[in-house]
Amino acid sequence: MEIKTIIFWVLLIAFVLPGFIFGYQKLVGQKQKIEQFKRFDYPIWFIRLLGLAEILACACLLFNQTRYYGIGTFMVILLGAIYTHIKINDNKKEIMTPIIVLLHLLVIFFMAFWFKI
Repeated sequence: MEIKTIIFWVLLIAFVLPGFIFGYQKLVGQKQKIEQFKRFDYPIWFIRLLGLAEILACACLLFNQTRYYGIGTFMVILLGAIYTHIKINDNKKEIMTPIIVLLHLLVIFFMAFWFKI
C-alpha cells in the first residue's frame, strides 16, 4: 500500500469518526446539542435532520462510489455552520472550528480527486 493511500485513510478516519459521534449526538437529541441549537434559533427537528445527514454523509465517505456525495453534503453542512456562527456573532474559536474541519475535508477531497483513491 502506498504512503499516500495510508495518509488518505488516516485523514478520512480522523474525519469520519467524530462525524459519526457528533451526528449521533444530534440525531438522539443530546441535551447540550439541543441547547446549542436553541441559541442558534433553529427548530428541534432541524437538529435531528442534521444529525441524520451527518451520519449518512460519513457512511458515504467510506466508499469510493459515494465519496463525493458525502463530501458535498459535508461541505453544505460546514458552510451552514460557518454562516450560523458568524450570524450570531460567536467568538473566534467557535467560528474557526467549522473552518478547520472544512479545510480537513478539502484535503480529503483533493487527495481523493488527484490520486483517484
